[in-house]
Amino acid sequence: MKKEDIYNIREFDRFYTNVLQLTDKYHLHTKFTILESRILLEINRGVNTANQLLSLLKLDKGYISRVLKKLETENLITKKADSKDLRIKVLALTDDGKQALEDINQRADNQIDKLFSNVSESEIPEIIDAMKKIQTKLNQ
Repeated sequence: MKKEDIYNIREFDRFYTNVLQLTDKYHLHTKFTILESRILLEINRGVNTANQLLSLLKLDKGYISRVLKKLETENLITKKADSKDLRIKVLALTDDGKQALEDINQRADNQIDKLFSNVSESEIPEIIDAMKKIQTKLNQ
């Protein structure tokens, strides 16, 4: 790959990270980090064990354990033994966790709506197609 291409990709990455404020300590002006927000989202989507989260998010086992413990202490998730294998703890959102995720999702929707407020409706499908193309090519 050409050095200039690498530079341009990294430049876009920095732009995107900055636009979405992904380096802010608290995600979307909530009390949650981006990782905590992502974990709540993934649990809600059915990724419901620590091992599944580890595999999906490519994180250190100790780190994810600490984050899950914090979310459990804050009554946002529960951990219950799996009925078929007691060694496995099944994660679920509590009502507080569901409410927190609803707030996060609403803030994320508002952020994207604001980000695209100066983009014409006719240009949005083109941008989304470009995003999908990037995802497809990088997932191959």
